[in-house]
Amino acid sequence: MLYIKATKDTLKDLNAKPHTVESTDPFFSWHVNFFTLYGKKHYVFINDLSRMSLSVTGIRSNSTKVQEIFLTHLCHYFALEHIPEALMNAYLDNCKEYVLTKTDSRSVLGTLNEVMLTMKTLESGNEELKDQDTRHKWNNRLIYKPIDYERPIDVFKKELKERFGKARQTNS
Repeated sequence: MLYIKATKDTLKDLNAKPHTVESTDPFFSWHVNFFTLYGKKHYVFINDLSRMSLSVTGIRSNSTKVQEIFLTHLCHYFALEHIPEALMNAYLDNCKEYVLTKTDSRSVLGTLNEVMLTMKTLESGNEELKDQDTRHKWNNRLIYKPIDYERPIDVFKKELKERFGKARQTNS
């Protein structure tokens, strides 16, 4: 199950009511907020476990396609990072259903705000970060204290291999 944990402003923008959730798997949980970057509204998703982030455009107010748009961008990013298709499919198989709920981690929100602030700060002086793929790769190679000063993409890949690596080997 995919858990999308939206800030109050994001819930209001989506005109959505959050569901109550007792507990979530941090690997399948993503906090989300939105802000303006390069003159467009971007939703920034950040994985609770790895702090891997994606900045996504194309989600409109009152949108009911948040999950679909997010997973499309996530698939594209997996391909960009050369994540094996078997691992990608194993992760996405767990995301067929989703729940929209409220944020629940100040630590994840802090990292999310740091990612947004960094992108906003670099907006005017770095034209190459206008490219979404470049921006994703750049953001996911920054190091963060909550993940023991590792890079988010490395933490995410390691967890993918630990959870789904055996399934990949038996399918090969």
